[in-house]
Amino acid sequence: MNPHATTPIEAKLPHRPRRRLAGPDLDRYAETAARLILAGRLNKWYPDPFSCANFFRALAWREGVYDGAWIDLGSGTPTLQEIVTVKADRDVAEEFLHGQAARLAAGRTPTARVAAKTEYYKRIFPLEFSPVTSLEVRLRRVEAEKKIASFEAVFDRYDAAENVFTRYTLLLQQKDQALGNALIERSGDYSRQTEAFRHAMERYMSDESEIAFLLLGRMEGVRVEEVTRARIGPLWSFAAPAPPGWLPEGPEGAGEFILHLPIDKASVDLDEDRDNDPFATIYRHFLSESSRPLIEDEARRLGYRVHKERKFACTPGVAPRLKERLRQTGMANLVYTL
Repeated sequence: MNPHATTPIEAKLPHRPRRRLAGPDLDRYAETAARLILAGRLNKWYPDPFSCANFFRALAWREGVYDGAWIDLGSGTPTLQEIVTVKADRDVAEEFLHGQAARLAAGRTPTARVAAKTEYYKRIFPLEFSPVTSLEVRLRRVEAEKKIASFEAVFDRYDAAENVFTRYTLLLQQKDQALGNALIERSGDYSRQTEAFRHAMERYMSDESEIAFLLLGRMEGVRVEEVTRARIGPLWSFAAPAPPGWLPEGPEGAGEFILHLPIDKASVDLDEDRDNDPFATIYRHFLSESSRPLIEDEARRLGYRVHKERKFACTPGVAPRLKERLRQTGMANLVYTL
């Protein structure tokens, strides 16, 4: 075996700065992050907050099993490899615990590492962890006279480019070709995603909602009504410092955390663009003067506009500073505290 070979998942990972947390630092980081996710009052557009919080908590329960956890310095959240490892551990936990129970019944004494692994698996086994990537499609309605079927698709992924939990929700229509050559096949009240549709989601759902809308809007036989992207992250803390001025410097800021919860939507039901995100710009507005008219024409053809929002969850000590900095941007952002 080639000692320099990489696993398939390692080959896909982008090279981003990271740091390893372990011991009490990892415990404090993971528990606070989990609490912030649950404090953010996340609705259906976001990834499941309970599952996401469980991933963070699991990182703090691995002492004696793993040597800490890698944190992406750009997003302040765990690397994809850490999330994949937690999910894999949960998937094999039941089998491992059954085997270990049999060994104990036979009088075998576990090593310290096996004992730690047993305790870790006991803690994660009752918890729910969403797949690292999942795609669900639901039939919304069929307009028989127009031969159109409408669907809702929910695509969850741990985004390897940014290392954040991400959910895309799509509302779309296609010519109703039940069991025919379509992105989504329909039979009665049931729908089934095709390989072509899964490929399109993997390929196009990697950036903001407007870009996904533009790309899907070029597909034959499909009319996109809405694309919503919501993310959990970035997370600013001692583990991955914020830009200057957002967290107190020195010991005063060591225990403070700010979790970003951005959401952007491109929809035909919006009358105008609205940007309420101090850390992002609407894609068309960011383009050069030569490129913008082309995309504006395409936006008018497809009939969509864009809304961007961002709310925050933070530790109490940094809340006044955060609210003041946000007030200075002239935007109205929700801030939740633990």
